[in-house]
Amino acid sequence: MKNNYLIRKLIFLGAFMLCGFIQAQSVTGKVSDANGPLPGANVLVKGTSNGVVTDFDGNYALEGVDSNAVLEFSFVGYATLDINVNGQSVINATLSEDANQLEEVVVVGYTSQTRGDITGSVSSVDLDEALKVPVANAAEALQGRVTGVNVVTSGAPGAAPKITIRGFGTYNSTDPLYIIDGVQTTDPNILNSIDPGDIAQMNVLKDGAASIYGARAANGVIIVTTKSGSYAQQKATLSLDVYSGFSTPTNLPDLMNHEQHKDMLLQTLINDGTRLYHPQYVDQRPNDYVYTPADWRLSNTVYNTRGVDASVIPGGTKWAEELTRNAPTTNVNLSLQGGNDSGKYFMSVGYLNRDGILKYTGFERYTTRLNSEFKIKERLTVGEHLNIAWSDGTSGNAEAFENALRMSPVVPVFDNDGNLAGTFGGDADGLGNTRSGYAQLYRGRHDFNKSLRVFGDVYAAYEIIDGLTAKTSFGISTNQFDARNFQALDPEHSEPLATNTLGVTDQYSFDWTWTNTLNYAKTFGNHNVNALLGIESVKNTGSGKRITRTGYLFETPDFYNLSNGSGAPNVEYAYEYESSLYSVFGSVNYSYASKYFLTATLRQDTSSKFRGDNKTDWFPSFSAGWLVSAEDFWPTDFFMSRLKFKASYGELGNQEVGGNPTINESVLSEQFANYALNGSAISTGAKINSIGNPDLKWETSKTTNIGAELGFFQDKLYASIEWYTIVTSDLIAQDFTIIPSTGPDAGAPFVNIGEFKNTGIDFALGFSDVTDSGFSYGLDFNLSKYKNEVVDLASPFYSGDGGFRGGAITRTEEGRSLSEFYGRVVEGLDDNGRFVYKDVDGNGTIDDNDRTYIGSPLPDFTYGINARVGFAGFDVSAFFTGSEGNEIYNYNRIYTDFPTFVNGNRSTRLLNSWTPTNTDTKIPALSATIQNSETNPNSFFVEDGSFFRLKNLQVGYTIPDNAVKKMGMDSFRVYVQGTNIFTITDYTGIDPEVVRGGNLTLGVDWQNYPFSQIYTIGFNIKF
Repeated sequence: MKNNYLIRKLIFLGAFMLCGFIQAQSVTGKVSDANGPLPGANVLVKGTSNGVVTDFDGNYALEGVDSNAVLEFSFVGYATLDINVNGQSVINATLSEDANQLEEVVVVGYTSQTRGDITGSVSSVDLDEALKVPVANAAEALQGRVTGVNVVTSGAPGAAPKITIRGFGTYNSTDPLYIIDGVQTTDPNILNSIDPGDIAQMNVLKDGAASIYGARAANGVIIVTTKSGSYAQQKATLSLDVYSGFSTPTNLPDLMNHEQHKDMLLQTLINDGTRLYHPQYVDQRPNDYVYTPADWRLSNTVYNTRGVDASVIPGGTKWAEELTRNAPTTNVNLSLQGGNDSGKYFMSVGYLNRDGILKYTGFERYTTRLNSEFKIKERLTVGEHLNIAWSDGTSGNAEAFENALRMSPVVPVFDNDGNLAGTFGGDADGLGNTRSGYAQLYRGRHDFNKSLRVFGDVYAAYEIIDGLTAKTSFGISTNQFDARNFQALDPEHSEPLATNTLGVTDQYSFDWTWTNTLNYAKTFGNHNVNALLGIESVKNTGSGKRITRTGYLFETPDFYNLSNGSGAPNVEYAYEYESSLYSVFGSVNYSYASKYFLTATLRQDTSSKFRGDNKTDWFPSFSAGWLVSAEDFWPTDFFMSRLKFKASYGELGNQEVGGNPTINESVLSEQFANYALNGSAISTGAKINSIGNPDLKWETSKTTNIGAELGFFQDKLYASIEWYTIVTSDLIAQDFTIIPSTGPDAGAPFVNIGEFKNTGIDFALGFSDVTDSGFSYGLDFNLSKYKNEVVDLASPFYSGDGGFRGGAITRTEEGRSLSEFYGRVVEGLDDNGRFVYKDVDGNGTIDDNDRTYIGSPLPDFTYGINARVGFAGFDVSAFFTGSEGNEIYNYNRIYTDFPTFVNGNRSTRLLNSWTPTNTDTKIPALSATIQNSETNPNSFFVEDGSFFRLKNLQVGYTIPDNAVKKMGMDSFRVYVQGTNIFTITDYTGIDPEVVRGGNLTLGVDWQNYPFSQIYTIGFNIKF
């Protein structure tokens, strides 16, 4: 009986299998979107592991498909589509863009999650749109694209932008932590070493989701994942992306011409009631001669006591234009990717050459990348990421363009003999003492800032049992930076340098990260668990020095060597550092029925930057989510297709403090420490340079986030809103009250005193759709708003940079926000055309006690708008960005609006300056000297910095498939674009995007790189 039963079972099983084989079939087809084929799309027999990836024509072929199966078509950024086979052998699929991209797998730390399951505040960049902007630094792609992230670019080629995530939580470093394929760093320049075209995904962790990185996550985390190719790719894909164009200066300042400069100086002398004499505008007469306005005239020759033959350019020299140019830019990226069942790879080479709009400045970069992964055995996977980048940049003298603002238009760039011209005899010649900005740039044309950076990792992952994977990875990042600058003699200047100087800088860093994790991911019915345990070691080492030497006989690059100077070498600085971090961490992601979500994270960090018990601390976080629209009671045909609530709490750390703040540091000092101990011979001595604090510990940020995600009309319209608060305590700051007046002449110790609080809202809204005719369109809008409050400080207040003329411009004080402008309030002009200051303390006397807060550089909100349309191969996208409510301190106006250098040039604004017959103006009366302390910090210099900018406009066309096939290509797209097309703002400076100075001196516009527009034409070819 048992044997018969077994035979029947075998017969039944054989029949079942035979039936299955009979029903199994092959299916082929093409996957497309509204613009054409989709290479790299996933095609999966639902409920099985049988799947393939489309080739570069979007084609696929599947074997062994049951006639009653369901095929699942998916691609990052598109809504997943299910199609019943129903015996069909050819199935084509057209995917629509998914506004919410809920099925996208997002890297959120040491693991990944489906976007729809995330309960923390994690934002991603739409790289397809963001990289339409011709960015040099990949971080620029974040600008205006991600809620809660503020990106300010300087315009200088190769310069790293300033990035803050959800506001300023400290007056120390606010640079986020960057994770690039597992390599960790806080150096913002690292994204200058990556070709943006190599990036597959860029995510930002903004709340407790960042706590998985513990002691370095308080400023947020930016995770960059590069391209890797695909398994089972039917053929290798070769891609070529090229654009070329030019940058052109725009919004240059309106400065006076030759005649306006003459009239301005004449009115100045009339106002002051002094002798109407100026060597450039009157003929030389006896000292007792009384000049009148009728004696003033324009001359074709520059009067100078040195006897140099120099002619005045008709209309005067336009110095801002002489220093700038139309500058070419070129970018090339060539990549190859492919894979089979046992491996995948991605390799690329890239080249960027961007000349600066300031003459003799620019940035050049070469990059190469190799990413690969191989399945050695069924359960063992090994891989690596490798990026090598070499760059060279010349940023020019920081003073050069500032000098162009105040150089007299009488002075030409060159004298009549072709030599560089300058201010010659200075004020005695009526030319001032401004150095020629052109000469500064020209003489610095051989300066360089070279960098060779290599970073990457190797890793191995082994699936111990189904769902349980052990992974180890070892990453390194090394950078060799070398810089040279030569300050040549300037004989044309009124105060010529006595000697020339060569400066040589070299800096080296080597960092490594070793990470070991154990990850368990399993689904049990409606229960889904993803748990992670890990240990990690990080070590950072580096050294550097700068040496200068004077007295060079020849001023040619082949002579720029330290051994060729005649002066004594001077070591300006030298340093060496080493720090380490050891961490143990774990996280658990749990979901039930894809409706209820919980995440918990805990990390312990031990840092070498602190001592004793303060070396170690714990950083927990918790988050939860509820997908209400997945409940049974939610109507299936409701116009609101998605509703999800989420909340999180987390604690994050900040250990970024320089030097060795926990110990006393001493330095050799010939001036203050050398001493004749025996009364004759002088012995070398050392003095305490900074006082340490062994009780110092890291800053801690506690963040709370509450949000909601909404989808409408099958998620074609989506919205998200998040409210957050971040309280940062134990701020690391110097306490100057600890050292008594009779104490050592040393830097004050760093202590943990102070608290910041940021409260804000992030909001995003978007719509995307494709009509039956193939017309696609979409609009995305995001807005970020926050309030910064200084709750507690170590001192009553902190002043900003005190190196400005008139002293510090900003102040940070308890109960207010960071880095507010501080000075006198200008209420108008008096009967003599001088500033009237507000009597703040009401005592009838105007003095420093009448200074008050006069503005803030922090915006009320920032926003970004991206619009796109596509039809019949054409596509158009427009990206706008803006800021509202911030103010800028236009420090440049002390040169352009006041006689800080009386013989220098001024803004044409001064043509409307106060006179007895022109009193309806805000511009004070002209004078040869600074009157009434009018260039000291005051509200005259504070301007509205709000702006609305068309950041990028691109028009593209994809050539039809049948045409490109004849040319031997898979796809060909050509485009034209413009960047920084227009800016609407009331700011009178060159650019309302101001990035200069530290966190205690925000929003001060001085010595910034001029603003440019970029126009390019480019193409993308795939083979």
